[in-house]
This record gives sequence, structure tokens and C-alpha cells, in this order.
Amino acid sequence: MKLREGVSQKVLKARDYYEIFGWVGAGCVVFGYYLNANQLISSWIVWFIGNLCVAGYAAHKEAYSTALMSLIVAAMNIYGYIVWR
Repeated sequence: MKLREGVSQKVLKARDYYEIFGWVGAGCVVFGYYLNANQLISSWIVWFIGNLCVAGYAAHKEAYSTALMSLIVAAMNIYGYIVWR
């Protein structure tokens, strides 16, 4: 029984980390909007990190359309950074 309890605790802890990962991604995306509104080039980097986090979280939740969209937007973040430089 101890093995199963230990495994259960690790699974629950991993789920908690994915939830945190998703919230950090969402926070980065919102903060990226703020930076972009102030015309700071760092907005593209923050958006990129945020979109990668959201993509990872969405893939974990099996929301593959959202994960794909976040990866595409992350690629557009790279393009935006290059153009703004």
C-alpha cells in the first residue's frame, strides 16, 4: 500500500505543477500585452515564454487545438521580435 500511496502523491504533485505552469503562462501572456502596449520589445519574449507554457499545459489537458494555436502564436512571437529589432 505504501508504494501506491507514494505514487498517488507524486501524480497529484505533478498535476499541481501543470496547473502552476498554466497560470504562469497565462500571466506571461497578459503581461506581454502590457509590455506591447508600452511598445517594449521584451513583450515578444514574454509572450513567447507564455505561449510555450500555455501550449504545454494545453497538451497535458489534451486540448490539442489550443496547444497547436499556442505553438503557432509562439512562432509569430519570434517573427515579431525579429521585425521589431
